[in-house]
Amino acid sequence: MIAMTQLTKLQRFHAAVRGEPVDYPPTVAWCNFVTNDVDGAGNARRQLAFFDACDWDICKVMNDYRLTPPPGVETISSPADMLRFVKLSMHERIFAEQLKCLRLMRAHVGPDVPLIDTLFEPFFSVLFAVGFSKAALIRSHPQEAAAMLGALTDTFVDYIAEIKKIPVDGVLYATNACILPPSSRGISDEAFRAFHEPYDRRLLNAMQGLTRIVHAHGNPLDLKRVLDYPCEVLSWSDRLAGNPSIADVRTMTGKCLMGGLDESKLHERALPEIRAEVADALTQAGGVRNFILAPGCNVAPGITLRGLRTFRDAAREPHS
Repeated sequence: MIAMTQLTKLQRFHAAVRGEPVDYPPTVAWCNFVTNDVDGAGNARRQLAFFDACDWDICKVMNDYRLTPPPGVETISSPADMLRFVKLSMHERIFAEQLKCLRLMRAHVGPDVPLIDTLFEPFFSVLFAVGFSKAALIRSHPQEAAAMLGALTDTFVDYIAEIKKIPVDGVLYATNACILPPSSRGISDEAFRAFHEPYDRRLLNAMQGLTRIVHAHGNPLDLKRVLDYPCEVLSWSDRLAGNPSIADVRTMTGKCLMGGLDESKLHERALPEIRAEVADALTQAGGVRNFILAPGCNVAPGITLRGLRTFRDAAREPHS
């Protein structure tokens, strides 16, 4: 048995995921660094500076390289446009630069720090490329949508095989599949089953062997849609309106939970308020076991290191 004081960051992470004793819950936050237009080396430098400055327990890598439409297509205007989306090579810039970034970050943090990549679900990725206003049009043509989403899923399966070689320790898989109407991005049960669940499950199955963190993005959420997804960790914005609390979800599943901090207000909080939110999150979680302390999503770029270090340090204080 490894003494609590000797846990490496990787050991602490795996213990938390498995619900085993930990000295304190792993802490992490992530932020967009406008890295879409820099190469993998520049991306790695920005993200490692953030990781090193905060001494996070997890090196969670943002993926800001966005899918682009096929040549000659600006957006989806007809079913024919969807059929122009084909399986992509790992030599495409969005994959090659992220893989380069991951290799450099792995070399920097070494083997004893959990390295977690980020992957957006296929439907989410397409909307980033063509505009979120196109969601209804895509869903109105299910056959062509299936061909497009299938091609992208095939591409992501190849990408997952590549990140396993680096190796990464896990993936934060971001999906919009749990967002409910009447939100502008709300998804009906029928749409969930047709355009999200099959592709989510295929990709999560491809990630077997990695720690799979399903991040249910947005609000209001129905987390019951993903409770039986093949994953080890559930992440969501538990503080946003319409979303279940940590205490609520603790009664629904034995999986490791990840969250606790309101990312929408973290940059506005006084330090005592941040500490109070950490204490409340740990109380809701039932203690430090089986829990990763994190914001519900990416934090605002304007947040201070002082604020981030406060929540990190609050997690490392003795807790019952």
